[in-house]
Amino acid sequence: MDIVCRASNRMLVGLPLCRDPDWMDLNKRFTLDMVKASIVLTVIPAALRPAVAPFLRDVSKGIERGTKHIEPLIKERLENEAQHGKDWPGRPNDIISWLFDVTRERPRSTLRMVKAILMTNFAAIHTTTMTLTTLMYELTKHQEYIRPLREEIETIIAAEGWSKSSVRKMCKLDSFIKECLRLSDMGLLLMNRKALKDFTFRNGMTIPAGSIVSVPYLPVHTDTDNFTDPQTFDGFRFEKLRSQEGEELKHQLVTTGVDYVLFGHGRHGCPGRFFVVNEVKVLLAHVLLKYDVKMADGKDAPKCWQFGTVTGPNMLAKVMFRKRQEA
Repeated sequence: MDIVCRASNRMLVGLPLCRDPDWMDLNKRFTLDMVKASIVLTVIPAALRPAVAPFLRDVSKGIERGTKHIEPLIKERLENEAQHGKDWPGRPNDIISWLFDVTRERPRSTLRMVKAILMTNFAAIHTTTMTLTTLMYELTKHQEYIRPLREEIETIIAAEGWSKSSVRKMCKLDSFIKECLRLSDMGLLLMNRKALKDFTFRNGMTIPAGSIVSVPYLPVHTDTDNFTDPQTFDGFRFEKLRSQEGEELKHQLVTTGVDYVLFGHGRHGCPGRFFVVNEVKVLLAHVLLKYDVKMADGKDAPKCWQFGTVTGPNMLAKVMFRKRQEA
């Protein structure tokens, strides 16, 4: 979580805040505080939630703590904007500037912007941490893919260096990640929706108002109608599909579809998936280039934990890293 939090905030708030220990601690804690508060409120009857909510102070304290960091930056940006105009020289390309661009209200609400930044971190940190943890376990399990992945990364970086374009060209790496997540227990049910009114499909099946509708994660990803030999792990499955004529832009990790629902699909597909995919690819590429990895004591990759329909990777297992001599 430390690595993901720092990497995400390097993009979201930039230097020097992304390296501030208190800011990092706040965002890691805020993620956990939000989850704990949501679990408590979920199990409490709706009528009692307003009475209980004031006692869940950790979230409110986190917002107050975040305001101390963000408010001075907002004031500084407003002064620069007043002096030099909207596109002032040296204007950072970060989430504060993005919020300035999309916020129409005047004066801008500092509290609302702080909440937006903390919630963006909430969305970015815990899911990406679980994804990266899953990939570390899968890498120890499928060691045969390490050499070709390294060769692809080294070839592209030697030719182009690190850039968004070069990361996009790492098709084997993209495919390996997508296949790992296809067969992972990232969730039992996704895309949960509540029918607000009766809905009838073209085949005549009706979903009554008030029903909860979900998509089963693994059954979709292991359906023979969607994939050939779906139960078998093939790290370069999607790279092979992309190598076919006319398929170059399809089968990417960021691509959503009815056959791959990691990021949802349709109008409500995860808008942050492009950011997350680039971040995960860069982090995994760095690990591959710099380290050899294996499970501690030669153990197998651990099973996921489960709470109701929510699952995630085991956070207690240990992965050993050894710096490569040629790195």
